[in-house]
Amino acid sequence: MATEHLREGLRTFPFSAIVGNERPKRALMCALSSSETASVLICGPKGSGKSVLARSVSRISGSRAVVSLPLNATEDQIFGGMDIEDTIREGRKRPSLSIMSRSDGNILLVENINLFPQSTVHQILNIVETRVNVVERDGISEIRCCAPLLIATMDAEEGGLSDHLLDRFDMCVFMDRIEDEAMREEVVDRRLSFESDPEAFCGRYSAQDSEVAEAVAEAIGRSRYTSVPEGYCGAISEVCSRLNVAGHRGDISMMNVSCALAALDGRDFANLDDLKEAAAMCLEHRRNDSEEGSEPEPPEPPQEGDRDESEEDTEDSRDDPPDETPPERDRTDPSESDTYLPPPPDAGEHSQEVFDIGETYRVIDYLSGDRRSKETPRTGRHDGAVTRERSGRCVGYRMPKGRVDDIALVASIRVAAPYQPMRDHSRLALVLERDDLREKVRERRQGRHILFMVDGSGSIGAQKRMVAVKGAILSMLRDAYQKRDSIGMAVFRTDHAEEVLPLTRSILKAYHVLAEIPTGGRTPLIHALVKGHEILGAGSSKESRPVMVILTDGRCNVPFTSGMKPLDEMISTARALSGSGIKFIVIDTESGRLRFGLALELCRALDGTYLRLEDLNAEYIERSVRLAIDS
Repeated sequence: MATEHLREGLRTFPFSAIVGNERPKRALMCALSSSETASVLICGPKGSGKSVLARSVSRISGSRAVVSLPLNATEDQIFGGMDIEDTIREGRKRPSLSIMSRSDGNILLVENINLFPQSTVHQILNIVETRVNVVERDGISEIRCCAPLLIATMDAEEGGLSDHLLDRFDMCVFMDRIEDEAMREEVVDRRLSFESDPEAFCGRYSAQDSEVAEAVAEAIGRSRYTSVPEGYCGAISEVCSRLNVAGHRGDISMMNVSCALAALDGRDFANLDDLKEAAAMCLEHRRNDSEEGSEPEPPEPPQEGDRDESEEDTEDSRDDPPDETPPERDRTDPSESDTYLPPPPDAGEHSQEVFDIGETYRVIDYLSGDRRSKETPRTGRHDGAVTRERSGRCVGYRMPKGRVDDIALVASIRVAAPYQPMRDHSRLALVLERDDLREKVRERRQGRHILFMVDGSGSIGAQKRMVAVKGAILSMLRDAYQKRDSIGMAVFRTDHAEEVLPLTRSILKAYHVLAEIPTGGRTPLIHALVKGHEILGAGSSKESRPVMVILTDGRCNVPFTSGMKPLDEMISTARALSGSGIKFIVIDTESGRLRFGLALELCRALDGTYLRLEDLNAEYIERSVRLAIDS
C-alpha cells in the first residue's frame, strides 16, 4: 500500500511548482484549512492546468487521500448499492463500498463536473452539504456519514452548470490566462522536467510543499477559534446585497473563508484584506448584475446611488413588442414599394458593409420542441435518445416484455443474488431463473445538423440591426457547440444564397466566418430556402434531424423564377418545403414600430417555430418577467 501511494505521489505534479494562479492555490489552501468549507470549483479553459492544480492537492493535504470520481461511474458506484458478491455468498443483501464512502474524511476530486448529469451533481452537493449519504436502492436502505471536501473542475466552453448548482459551491475560482512569455516558457520547462524525471523534480519542490502542508495543518487547529469582528458582519451583508447575491450562502461562505485566510496567516481575527480576498473567491459566481444593468465585471461593487440615469433611458428605448398578427397591407410585390425596401433597387455587390459582432448572452432552449419528442425524449451534450438497438451506452435496465435480446447481466445477477442459497447449484455456480432476467436500456447520443441561414441584405443593415443579429448567432453557435451539434452557415444577399461554412463542430471557424459576413443589397429569400434544403438534404438522416434557423425580416424582393411575384413565390416555396423533414425556426429580425410581419407569414408557411430576436435572450426575458411581477 505504501509503495502504491509513493508511485501515485510521483505521478502528481508538485503544488508549489505550479506557475502563477495564486488565487486558485490560495482557495485550495483555505478549503483544506476550514472544516466549514466543503466545496471548491475551479473554472478555466482547456489546457489551463486546472486538473493539474486540483490533483496536486494530495501533496499538501496531509493524511487525507484524494478519491477521484470517474466520468463513466454509475450511480451504484458513486452512492452505493448492493454488494453482489457478499449477497450471493450469504443470501442476505449487503451494502457495497461506494466512492462517496471512500471519500468520507478525504478529498473527492470531480473533474469536468459539468459533464455529469445534473441529478448526479445535485446529489453529490447534497451529501457534501449535509454530510450524510442516504442509500435507497436494490433493497438496501441505510444512512451513512459522509463528509468529504469536494474539489471540482469545469471548462465553461464545454457547457456550464445551472445558477442553482453554482450557488451551492462555497468557492469558485478562475484559472489565470498566462500571457507573459517568460511565464509560459517556465510552464513548459517545468512540465518537461517533470516528465523526464518525476522523482528528481518532485524532490526539488518537496521542501516547499512541506511548508505549505505544515501551514495548512496549523491553520486547521487555529481556524476553530478564528472569528470575524462584529463590525465586519454588516460589511459582508452589504457587499452581498450590492452584488445582488441571492440567498445567504454567499454571506456564510465569505465569513468562513475570511476566517480560514486569517488562520493561514496566523491571526485570530479576520481583517479587511481577508474580506476582500474572500469576496473574490465566494461571490464572483453568485453575483447578479442583470437587475442593475451594470457591466459583468466592474472593478468595485457598485454603490446604490451611483446608477446612471441613462440606464433607464436604455430600458425605455427598447422596441415595443410586435403583435403576433401582421398589419393589414397591400398584397402587391414588395419590390415595387420604395417605402418597403430600404436599399435602392440597383444596390449590388459593391454596396455592402461589414458590422461588428454584438453582445452575446445565454440563449433560451429554442430547440426544446424538437428535443423532447416521444420517440427520442433526450438529446444533446448530457442526453441521448433511448433506442431499442444494441448500439449505444447502457443507462439502466427494465423488466423484459417477451424475448430478452439484450440481457443486463449485472442487473439480473443482482436480482437473483439473495435467492442463491435456496437454489440447486449441482451444475451451476450461479442460477438465474426467468423472473430474474432484466434487459438493458440503451441510450445513443444524437447530434444535430443545424444550418444558420443569415439574411445579409440591406434591410438588416438598417439601424445597424446586423450587430444584434451577429451577437444572437454567436450565442446560438456556442449553445450548439456545447450540445455537440454540427453547425453550418449560409448567407443570402443581392441575388443568390451562398454557403460560407460547411457543417462543422468548430466554434472558432464559425466565429471567423461570422465576423466577415457583409451586409447590403436585395433579399433573395427564396434562393435561401432552396439552398438550405440543398445543403441539409444532402447530409440529412433520421439520426441527424436537420434544423434550419432562418434569421430574417422576411422582406423578399428577388424572385427565383423570372416573372413571378417574390412574396407569392416565397410562400409557395415554403409550403412545399414544410414536409421535407427539416425543422424550421424563423427568427424575426424586424425592428421599429412599423412592422410588416412577413417573417411570421414565412414561419406559418414552413410550419416552423417563430421567435423574435429579443426572445432568444434568456437573461432579458427573465429580467422582463421580474419587472412585470414587481410592477
